[in-house]
Amino acid sequence: MSKLPTTLNYWQRANARVPLEALLWVVGLLLLASMNPGGAHLFSFCPFSWVLESGCPGCGLGHGIAYLARGEWQASWAAHPLAAPAVLLLLWRCGSLLYFHRTHSIPSETLK
Repeated sequence: MSKLPTTLNYWQRANARVPLEALLWVVGLLLLASMNPGGAHLFSFCPFSWVLESGCPGCGLGHGIAYLARGEWQASWAAHPLAAPAVLLLLWRCGSLLYFHRTHSIPSETLK
């Protein structure tokens, strides 16, 4: 049972530096940007694509973000027209989380 407080303290200190949600959004965007959008479509996490042949309204968004990261604007638009607004929205969300966290969080020195 003595391991639990140490683990909680570690996560409290980590969250005192960077909010977890912002970290996950940035990691997700980086993973999408690093994927090969021209490669074969092998697997999807979207349950709609498992059931429906036409997919869902979000199909192609990951490819659009990957094309956008490579500077291929027309291919990004063709993959999904909302790729650029989605990236801007997620970056704004990360920025607002970091700003709120910076202005309203407990200093990490007090969590030691």
